[in-house]
Amino acid sequence: MNYRYLMQHISYHLHTFVKQYEKSGQFTSAFCGRVDFSDAFSENKNLKEFLSCPVSFLFPFLFSVNQYHVYAFVPTPKFDFLIGPVRFSQTVHLKYEISKKEGTLSELSSLPLCDFSTLIQDILLIYNLCTEEVLTENDLYALSCTDFQIEEHAEKYFSELVFQNREQGKTHNPYDQEIREFSSIEHGDLEQLKRSLEEDYTGEIGTLAKDPLRHTQNLAIVLITLASRAAIRGGVLSELSFSLSDTYIQQVEECNDIPALIHLAHSAEFHYAQMVHDLKEGKSKNAEKDSSFHINRCKDYIFSHLHGKISVCEIAENLKLNPNYLSGLFQKCEHVTISEFIQKEKIRLVKNLLIYSQYTYAEIAAYLGYSSQSHLGKQFKKYTGLTPGKYREKYGRKEFAEEDK
Repeated sequence: MNYRYLMQHISYHLHTFVKQYEKSGQFTSAFCGRVDFSDAFSENKNLKEFLSCPVSFLFPFLFSVNQYHVYAFVPTPKFDFLIGPVRFSQTVHLKYEISKKEGTLSELSSLPLCDFSTLIQDILLIYNLCTEEVLTENDLYALSCTDFQIEEHAEKYFSELVFQNREQGKTHNPYDQEIREFSSIEHGDLEQLKRSLEEDYTGEIGTLAKDPLRHTQNLAIVLITLASRAAIRGGVLSELSFSLSDTYIQQVEECNDIPALIHLAHSAEFHYAQMVHDLKEGKSKNAEKDSSFHINRCKDYIFSHLHGKISVCEIAENLKLNPNYLSGLFQKCEHVTISEFIQKEKIRLVKNLLIYSQYTYAEIAAYLGYSSQSHLGKQFKKYTGLTPGKYREKYGRKEFAEEDK
């Protein structure tokens, strides 16, 4: 093992010191590529006592000196390594702290800034290269960051809450209502979904945050997430369902109106139920969709590559199918050719961009793999009867339509 190169690699990556020690605790070597940087705490009495301790550490762990100066101790069968100091770009509560005295502003400003995950990856690189065991990021987090007081606090709060609810006669809404709600989405039953949402109970929804707005946002995110999974179980393509979920959740994060958040969450539920309903309606009219596995994989590939030029041969190669077989199967099941399906999906995306974005026609054409703006215009008019300009003028947001004039 070329330890010197490994130390240099990590030092250049983190912009800090990497030090090497014998298993006895005796210092052997150090490397830091920064000529303007010194380890102000290398002479810290507590740190030196810690490093010279004869106790054998089996696994890596992180610790801090004076709160913000973070080090990583990495034991290996032949040597022990000390990485640091660094300063995290986000708050991370570590189990081990050598000194609680705060560092000066000048000391803090000189510390290299890094993400928690970046340091973790370099720790794992040393440890897993030098040992037969494989340590994961979750293992390291448990060794260095898990605060058992938080777990104890959660248990205590849980016990107190259960007792208070029993004393006050508080209950949550029944689980069977939730089953009916999301089962209706899974089966595309819009009427059942409407009835389930109209059910009235004396119970309460759990508290998801102390702040009422954040509570409602969290509740909306939960509802949208559960609805997206129900739709997938109902047959909606996972990529489509996840993308729709992302869209709704981003709207939730930007909304600060509690009634609007509730409406948004229920709109998402009905949207998913409608998708499943449309899917099942199509299937009932086409009993020949036993080969839906290949068709769904084909559609997944198309949805993931709509931004480029897609050919039948390219899709077939990716699915490891004969192009002629795939073309025939798709047309038999969907009653449309693959090329026509691709065009319709692209046109659907073009409509969305014309309505909700201010991209130029040339930018949209380039983004979706059309050979030119003229080619986009011809295809768009073929499927919609309107030019992109007329469509944006008729359906687009006013400010975008005016910018094109």
